[in-house]
Amino acid sequence: MFNLNRKFLLSTLANCLFFINFSSFFLLPLFLDNLDFQKYEIGILMGSFGISSIFLTPITSTLIDKYGKKLLGIIALFVMISTSLLFAFSESFYVFMILRIFQGASFSIFFNSSSALASDNLEESQRKRGLSIYYSSTIFPYFIGPYFGEYIIINFGYLYFFIFSAIFSILALIILYQVDDGEKLNMTRENINFNDFFKLVNDSNSKKLLITNFLSSTGFGVIMNFIAIFLKSKDLKAGIFFVIYSVTVTIFRLFLSDLFSEKNLFKKVLLMLALFSTSIFFMSLIDSILFIIIFSIIFSSTYALIYPFVSNLLVGPKSQSNSGRLFGALNATFGLGVHLMTFVFGYIIHIYDFNIGFKIASIFILLGTFLLYLKEK
Repeated sequence: MFNLNRKFLLSTLANCLFFINFSSFFLLPLFLDNLDFQKYEIGILMGSFGISSIFLTPITSTLIDKYGKKLLGIIALFVMISTSLLFAFSESFYVFMILRIFQGASFSIFFNSSSALASDNLEESQRKRGLSIYYSSTIFPYFIGPYFGEYIIINFGYLYFFIFSAIFSILALIILYQVDDGEKLNMTRENINFNDFFKLVNDSNSKKLLITNFLSSTGFGVIMNFIAIFLKSKDLKAGIFFVIYSVTVTIFRLFLSDLFSEKNLFKKVLLMLALFSTSIFFMSLIDSILFIIIFSIIFSSTYALIYPFVSNLLVGPKSQSNSGRLFGALNATFGLGVHLMTFVFGYIIHIYDFNIGFKIASIFILLGTFLLYLKEK
């Protein structure tokens, strides 16, 4: 890992710190509930983050390539720091809505810019392994932010929680100052415009990779959003699933990505996606801790390398001038899969039950994978 480019490692560390700030806001419903907000108001405020992040991506990712990844990353961090602190000084639903929209924009800008910076500072031979390491930096923040954030809320109160959250973006800002835009002096940015984003994603190679990403994120979103309530219906707890998921994905991304050669890499991704979707089909059979462990290992191991490998295939060796938009498209399709399709399958689960919902989600992903395989062949 430490043989990789120093600027890549700094970009990865900055991303990890930013994600701690981001993930700590999973506790925001506690703060809103403490202010006696209604459940639907809490849902709107939490959902507005993802919606703004997705729909602003074509604009924000174009700005990243046009004006520089480091500059936009710094702006995004200032926005995240400011909005994290401002929650402590208001009780207005409309103010909170504006803050969440700005946080969504901040996430869209920073994650895309830091991903592009990390990729731009990797040699071609290191990109697959490097991006696997980079994406592992998004896993444990989901534990650190909420876990220690909850401790601070209980013992010190919400003001200190918002300060705690903002500190990580301040640290990310200090680190990001030491990273530059790679070959930025050789880029021609004057002709970059908004329409170029849609030309990039409409390319046949990009399209198949983005569809693959959408299918995998659909399965990811369905499981992550519904596993806790599904296991609760069976008198089981979801904690063990999230622990195994975090450990398994991190191990795969840090240590096992090099086992897969570049040859026929997309077909290997499709095989992983087929196994991943199959695991979801049998999700409803879980009725004991042993079954949770087995499912967690299969689900996590088949999903772990899909996202970094798709990223590696999407962002080629000469993509520095448009890497911001490519990562923007990648993260936008991920967001659509997680948020939009979770709504769709949540409605199916509501009408029928978990068993039907999980099976339809599995078949949907498997069918899409099969069609991609036929087209590739």
